[in-house]
Amino acid sequence: MTILQRKTRPLTRDTSDFRDDRLFLVACDDTYAPEQYFGFFNLTRVKIHVVPTEDGTSHAKHVLERLMQFKCDEDDERWLLLDTDHCTKGNHIRAFVSAIKKAKAQNVNVAVSRSCFEVWLLLHYVDESSLAPLANASEAENALREAIGEYNKMKLKKEHYPLSSVVAACQRAERLDLTVNGGDLPERNTSRVYLLWKAIAAKALPSQLPMELRPLLPNPS
Repeated sequence: MTILQRKTRPLTRDTSDFRDDRLFLVACDDTYAPEQYFGFFNLTRVKIHVVPTEDGTSHAKHVLERLMQFKCDEDDERWLLLDTDHCTKGNHIRAFVSAIKKAKAQNVNVAVSRSCFEVWLLLHYVDESSLAPLANASEAENALREAIGEYNKMKLKKEHYPLSSVVAACQRAERLDLTVNGGDLPERNTSRVYLLWKAIAAKALPSQLPMELRPLLPNPS
């Protein structure tokens, strides 16, 4: 048990925080990259708290269990960020799909990336059509390394993911996702992290949302 479990919210709030800040609790099966990535973005009146994998328990069932340990207010959202590279064989697939069904039954949003979170990072740089040949997570990491010039998932660099690139990544991911079959278990490479970004934009006050993200609003002006 952690101290965070006993709090109304799993964030330490100071006098600059507002009670009506929108909290996005994000649990993921990746130990390093998502926590660093979302930590790069400081959004007004929106808090993104990432619960990374601990002790090697990256299966979707355990990720969901960790997420549900934390309390949320009514207007907050829980999200699962899952990669398919952990569930490619046998019973792992059934357990993966079962965890997603349980999550949705508990009003938890799910964003799956096939094969890995690096596909989402890659969409900040490349057109969605270039993702088709990537056979696995290792190839996705290599493609990202080629696009950026370097890549270490334990040491992401903020300058590689400027806010100005997020909307382009979302647009590419959404176009790509429209072409992917398989439902909760996509049949081809895709990343649904764009759904989380669109939810963040929808919950933010439009006047306080950075200009770079305003195209993500449901009715952008």
